[in-house]
Amino acid sequence: MAQKKSKSITVANVNDKQLFGTQLDIAVKDYNELLKEQGINVRSLGQDQLHKVRKFILQKMVERELLHQEAKKQKIKVTSSEIDELIQGIEKHYPSHQAFLDDISKDGQTIDTYKERLAYDMLVNKVAAKRYENRKKQPSNDEIHSFYLENRQLFAQPESVKIGHILLKVPEDADGKEWENARNKLCNLRKSKEDFRELAKIHSQCDSARDGGDLGFYMKGNLIPPLEIAALKLKENEISQPVESPQGLHLIKLYERKQEGFIPPFDEIKEQVEQAAKTDHAQNIYNEYVEELRERAKIEIFEN
Repeated sequence: MAQKKSKSITVANVNDKQLFGTQLDIAVKDYNELLKEQGINVRSLGQDQLHKVRKFILQKMVERELLHQEAKKQKIKVTSSEIDELIQGIEKHYPSHQAFLDDISKDGQTIDTYKERLAYDMLVNKVAAKRYENRKKQPSNDEIHSFYLENRQLFAQPESVKIGHILLKVPEDADGKEWENARNKLCNLRKSKEDFRELAKIHSQCDSARDGGDLGFYMKGNLIPPLEIAALKLKENEISQPVESPQGLHLIKLYERKQEGFIPPFDEIKEQVEQAAKTDHAQNIYNEYVEELRERAKIEIFEN
């Protein structure tokens, strides 16, 4: 009984609207699940860090309550058909309707309380989107370039390599002789003084043969392991020994290496920079809106 009581305590008041510990517990649990999906082990976090996470989530709950109240004040509506359409989209990720109901019931929710939660979130999103539509602007080329100069580290890349290859396909059920023949052929090609791209056009059994075997740039972690291990060991313009993969045998040539932390020139990533600038602009509009609502609100936080 004591545990139940502690969970029902008020953790914050927002304009006299109570936020409860049960709501905070669910929000923290959802956030922890999101961290797990991103490969972060929540159990490895210390108590201080977990406490900071809880405080962060509570502040986000306060923000969303401020926006929810503002949406109601502006008489923004969410229709039952909008909620039903959203639920239909969510249910598609479950094997059955019952599996969906079982999942939402884990937190003690019914379909009605789940719909109420969705309606709440949709109102918050609608009022935030309305403010964004009223305040948004297309950044100029000068503003995009300034954003790039002021936030260059956002665009730093992991180590990457520009490679080409010659592939000889070998069936999975091939005998040792077939593998040996393919390996000998690649070893002879490796010794050839002919241009690697010309050799690839003639001998490679990959679709890239038409481009001289060029595969372009690959960031570390994006190549299949055998090819990546071999490519990262090469010096520029060096050709590997035959490398085995599920496709067969490869010769890999390293054309260029970009070290970790390399920042591409602005002209190469202008579209990416523009999108980042727009995202930053949207976040600034949101932050200013929440701060405006905070200044007019009466907020009390009871959880330290």
